[in-house]
Amino acid sequence: MTVLDKSVPFIRVLMVMPRRTVRKEIPLNTKYQYVEFDDTLKEAWCKLQLEVGLFDSLAQAKEKWESMLKEDRAFFVQNFLFVADQQGELVASAGLWPGHDFEEKRLRVHFVAVKETAQHQKIAQSMLSKLCMRYDENPGKYPLYLVTQSQSYGAIALYARLGFTPYLGNTKDISSEQAEKDWGQVTQILKEKAVRH
Repeated sequence: MTVLDKSVPFIRVLMVMPRRTVRKEIPLNTKYQYVEFDDTLKEAWCKLQLEVGLFDSLAQAKEKWESMLKEDRAFFVQNFLFVADQQGELVASAGLWPGHDFEEKRLRVHFVAVKETAQHQKIAQSMLSKLCMRYDENPGKYPLYLVTQSQSYGAIALYARLGFTPYLGNTKDISSEQAEKDWGQVTQILKEKAVRH
């Protein structure tokens, strides 16, 4: 995921993968490797989340880390990925985690983060393909979903390439009419940003 572009308005939107579209895992760039969960990753994970703008403070990131482990440590350990560089520094992470946007609890892709110095090396694409393959092993039903936002338009493009599409239906908090309006605004931002790049 790219660093958030705070020059555009924040609009929260959902994307879904309505059926299995990822058929094989995309390997990591050979300069990086997956590392097993370890409690000592906490500080690096929190700093990474803060660096890419997913939290406003290190304290918020630490609180989230602790709450996820408290809620279901075994599930977190099994379903979060951690990527390190050749020096052992954490450069990326993403996971599957229960989401609460629909009436029923369902798994979502969550906390996709790649350090700015490691971006554009297919790390996020590799992690997402691995998570999609893992989702197929879980007793969940499609669609798999994720929450993203307008300030992360680079990530939206990546998600779309993997088979995620805009979700235009109702959620617990948003009507389908509002979802369509929000996606209309996000689509306009995507068009404007594509012209510049």
